[in-house]
Amino acid sequence: MSASNRVKVRMNFGNGTSISDWISFSLRDTYTDPLQEMTFQAAPTPPNREDYAEQLKKGRLVTIYVDEVNHGGFLITRVRTTISKGGGFVYDITCKTPLVTPYEGSVNPELQISTQTDTPITSIVDKALAPYGFTSIIGDEASNVSILTGRPIKGGRAKIVVDALKQAEAKAQEGETAYQFVSRLLSRVGACLRMASTGELLITNPDYEQQSSYALVQDPTQRVAGDYFAGDVVIEDTNDGQFSECRCRGQRDEQAGSTQTARPDATVKSTDLNAQRPAYSGEQAGYKPKIIRDKNSRDFNRCKSVAKMALGLPAKDAFTISGEVDGFKATTGALWQVNTTVDVYIAAIGLSEKMWIQERTFTQDKGGGQKTKLKLLPLNALLLGDLPK
Repeated sequence: MSASNRVKVRMNFGNGTSISDWISFSLRDTYTDPLQEMTFQAAPTPPNREDYAEQLKKGRLVTIYVDEVNHGGFLITRVRTTISKGGGFVYDITCKTPLVTPYEGSVNPELQISTQTDTPITSIVDKALAPYGFTSIIGDEASNVSILTGRPIKGGRAKIVVDALKQAEAKAQEGETAYQFVSRLLSRVGACLRMASTGELLITNPDYEQQSSYALVQDPTQRVAGDYFAGDVVIEDTNDGQFSECRCRGQRDEQAGSTQTARPDATVKSTDLNAQRPAYSGEQAGYKPKIIRDKNSRDFNRCKSVAKMALGLPAKDAFTISGEVDGFKATTGALWQVNTTVDVYIAAIGLSEKMWIQERTFTQDKGGGQKTKLKLLPLNALLLGDLPK
């Protein structure tokens, strides 16, 4: 790519001063990974060595801006220092989102809530994560993605009303991490937890209804407009870990006053989630069921949501398209970002389909060259269940 196509990248230490002597970096965001990952290499000049030795310590914060868009603060989790014979220093730094602490740290095993009426899940999340310094929870994914792309997301889902997500009972388990506990609660209502670029906790769910923010093309004739893949395109299509249907058997509601007598039971087929490109394809062996029991499912709708999640989580691996483009910004002016949609055209196989970005990695090498690696999924492939209406 030409120098004129490069966008500005800057990183700051936790005290707000600039990291001027970095020479390469990588910034990966995978929708299903709350930790993301940023790595960079820095070679401080002699006047800066003392400051860098102090600031680039594990546990310190680094903030990164791409094209002046704040992509968030990242905690340094690993530092490798190489000292040459001539006395030069090179730091290799690995960072993750601040969720790495509750992701690895334990939840208080005495944390328990049991009420006659449903309690907002946010109050339970607060109890689990407040000790780790998290105090604010939002549900406006469209706004967060718009910030990260630098362009408004059109047709994005309305923000999730986080206080409407409720649960009557919650009990931490021995040996469970704080993130596992929170994730277990949110999965019951079809959501997951990520970090917003603002540093707040973000309750989110994949948004497949938004308008496409980009167009990706592989066409030797060059007749289709859009951003062209810079190299090979890799398509993975597998039945491993996929099922033709999932049946979820719930638990009878034995609370006082309940009229539910039969055990709730729901079956969801792979074709119900995506009729055009189901995660499981079985022309010669069409029946491959997954049957589960969920004691927290006390009605048909909850059983159906759990069955969707049981099919939808592994479906992120069923059919994927991976490739690389030049630069960090598309011709539409938007920075590439996960949980956005893109029109994909691959001439060799006649594929013309709107898809969803599940993973994005920015890389800048020592020469200043910028690339973006992308992993795409079919619409409605990754499902976390149904959000409450």
